[in-house]
Order: sequence, then structure tokens, then C-alpha cells
Amino acid sequence: MRRVAVLIALVIPMLSLSPGCKLASRQRVQAINRLNEGIALENRNNTSGAEKSLKEAIELDPSFAKPYYILGQMYRKQGKLVDAEKMFRGAIDNMKEEPVAEYPYQLGTVIASQGEAPGVSQADQAAKFNDAIAQFQECIKLDPNHYRAYYRTGTLYEKLDQPQKADQSYRKAIELRSGYSMSFVALGNMYIDYGHANVGQAVLELGTQVNDKDAHMWSGLGRAQYSLNKPTEAIESFKKAKAINPDLVDALYGLGMAYAEIRDRKNAVENLQAFLQKAGNDVPEDLKRAANDTMARVKDVI
Repeated sequence: MRRVAVLIALVIPMLSLSPGCKLASRQRVQAINRLNEGIALENRNNTSGAEKSLKEAIELDPSFAKPYYILGQMYRKQGKLVDAEKMFRGAIDNMKEEPVAEYPYQLGTVIASQGEAPGVSQADQAAKFNDAIAQFQECIKLDPNHYRAYYRTGTLYEKLDQPQKADQSYRKAIELRSGYSMSFVALGNMYIDYGHANVGQAVLELGTQVNDKDAHMWSGLGRAQYSLNKPTEAIESFKKAKAINPDLVDALYGLGMAYAEIRDRKNAVENLQAFLQKAGNDVPEDLKRAANDTMARVKDVI
């Protein structure tokens, strides 16, 4: 009996000190239950109920990062960017024990969206973009392979008119995940916009070899070829983009303009009309005017 007591005295301290047996506090357990309730309610589209449960989880255990993060995602989907920012910052402030790269990444996306909102001054926009870049860099520190953070950093550097830094970020994103077509498209289009269509073409040609099923990749290549006065080649690229995604307005616009260049009135008008029908509010007005002007020109001249 004495031997059993000695064994118990030795084993119990070992169990209590084992890092794998860390017990959560009662508040944490209750907060986890509320968190799970909130997630379940959100999955059933009960937004108000989900928000209530997640707020209760935070009240029960303010040091629990996950409810802040989930609530931040909800607010982001609802377009409540200020509330989303507050929640993501709360998640970051409380992730000390288990850092999560996605927390600063999501914070960066929200801050970038704030900078892109209508009516934001140029100075405030630049401040928001730089803040977002800082968050993406924090994400990369936690996860050096987070290719989306590099891509988003590149888009913001490009908007800040820092093409060299944008180039480095896009290339790193491609290096980490070559199948992520957005990085190829962004890099190629940036070179076209900065007057280096030949480099943009080379980038996008490589991109179509890596992923030949991406409509944006083919449309970007068509744009580069059109900029280099290669309308026939551009038509083939735009046609491939259209075959993959018949509703891609960039491809319809490019195809119509390229057909107009080779004096094919029927196909030019057909594709430009389709472009105008499908173009939403996010399509620049100057492209819509160019499409209308081109249709008028080909009808009169060709």
C-alpha cells in the first residue's frame, strides 16, 4: 500500500507539469462553446444570433483570439470595415500564445479596402495602403510562404506608384505559388501600364504555359499583344479567354478592339456590344466611351 502511495506521489506531479496536458480555464471552455454556437448560427445565416454568441465569447474570455477573428470576418462580409478592423486587431492582440498569420493578413485586406473606399483623400489612401502593407509584412513574418500576402503587397505598391517593389512582391508570389494566376496577370499588366508591353507579353506567355485554363491570363496576354500592334495574335488570345469565360468583360473589350483594328466590322461590333451589355459599374467609363466610339467609327468607315 505504501508503494502505491509513493507511485501516486511521483506520477501526479509529472502529469500536472506535462505541457501536453494543459487544461483550459472554465471561462475559456465556456467561450469555446459560445464560439462554436456562433459559427453554427452563421452557417445557418442567422447573423444576429451569431454576432450575439461571438460577443458573449469575447466577454467570457477577452484573451481568446478566435472569436475576435470570426466576428471580424462576419463584419468584413457585411462591409462594416471599421468594426472588422477593430475585431482583427483584437485577434492579433490576443494571439500571443499561438500566432496566426491569417489574422494580420485579414486586417491588411480590410485596411486596404478602407483606402479604396469612395471619397478617401489621396493622403489618407496612401496612409491606409502603407498600413495594410505593414500588416501583410507581419503576416509574412509568421508565414514566409503566404503567397497571397506577397500578391496583395504587390497590388498596393503598384497603387502607390512603386513599381520596383511591386515587381519584387509579385515575383515572390509567383515563386511560392506559380499556379496562382493573379500574380502573373498583375505583373504582366503592370509592365503594360508602365509602357513595357514586351516584358508584359513575356510574363503572360509564361503564365499561360503554367496555367492555360485561366481566362484572365489569356486576356492579359491579348492585351499585351494588342499594345505591341499584333492584333491578329491578340484576337487568338482573347478568343481563348472568351472560350473559358464568355462573360469576361476584359476579353470582350479587347476582342472587339482587335477586330476593329483588322477592319472586321461584324465581329468588332458584336464583341463591343457584348462588352457594353455586361460591363458593370466597376468598369471604367473611359473604356465604355472607347467601345462606343470604336463602334461608331467602324460603322462609318469600314
